[in-house]
Amino acid sequence: MKSGSTEHEHAMVRAAELYYNDGLLQSEVADKLRLSRWKVGRLLEEARSSGLVEIKIHHPQSRRRDLERKLMERFDCGEAVVVESQPTNAGTMALAAQAAADYLVELRPQPGIVGVSWGHTVAAIAERLPEGILREPTIVQLNGGANSLTDTVDAGSIIRMIARKSRDPRTALLPASAIVQDRELARRLMADPQVGKALELAARAEVGLFSIGVLSPHSVLRKTNCITADEVVGLQEAGAIGDILGHYIDRFGRVVDFELDQRTIGLDIDSLAKIPKSIAVAVGEEKSGITRAVLYAGICSVLVTESKIAENVLGVEDR
Repeated sequence: MKSGSTEHEHAMVRAAELYYNDGLLQSEVADKLRLSRWKVGRLLEEARSSGLVEIKIHHPQSRRRDLERKLMERFDCGEAVVVESQPTNAGTMALAAQAAADYLVELRPQPGIVGVSWGHTVAAIAERLPEGILREPTIVQLNGGANSLTDTVDAGSIIRMIARKSRDPRTALLPASAIVQDRELARRLMADPQVGKALELAARAEVGLFSIGVLSPHSVLRKTNCITADEVVGLQEAGAIGDILGHYIDRFGRVVDFELDQRTIGLDIDSLAKIPKSIAVAVGEEKSGITRAVLYAGICSVLVTESKIAENVLGVEDR
């Protein structure tokens, strides 16, 4: 004779099989097992909560909740949004940008000050934001820009796009390059009233949206001559693996090359990490290492990324 617990488990399994595999209604499962509909409902609920039944939504826009939970458990990350990696980088970018836009739409209460960086990723997110997303926001640039970007992915265009989709917005641009030629020029720029006001606003932001950059000869900062080819080599030799707002960090999230960092115009990493909703977005498997560094150092409170990056980050942690 089966014990009570074994009988209960067997009933739970049979109810789940009949309901999920055979497609019976709860009333039909109840008749078949000679149980009440209430009892069948409780068995099915227990089957889900215990992990006996795992429901997966097989759709390109569905999120990987399993990886999200693991990232939040493993790192000091308040929230994670993980989309399924697609066959093409463009397909993955579209899903991640939409997921980030959805996250911003669903924020409650709405933020009063929103800080944004620039580039293809942030531009893709801005394009997917709906009309009327924010009421009376102040939208501020988090870091200096680059002159040779296209007019759709530069900071000004992105901020204007978000402003057009908001009600009664105010904007604050940062009129400087991301990285300048020498420390004295950086010092003078940081002392400029307009730059200083933008950075002061950025430090008070409730939301900060930025992309994670990988150190590469093909990165945006290199292509726009914010850094030289020799500086890329020097950064690699110093252990840098990528940048956050132009600040180059190693695999532990530590700033590399302080001389270069003193020439970087923008919110510093410590201030970025203090923003209540510091949203980092990473697309492209080559960004796995720098994404792990950002999580390890606690630079972001929200990560939006793809499943391949999440799996790689978690895989490194498991070794």
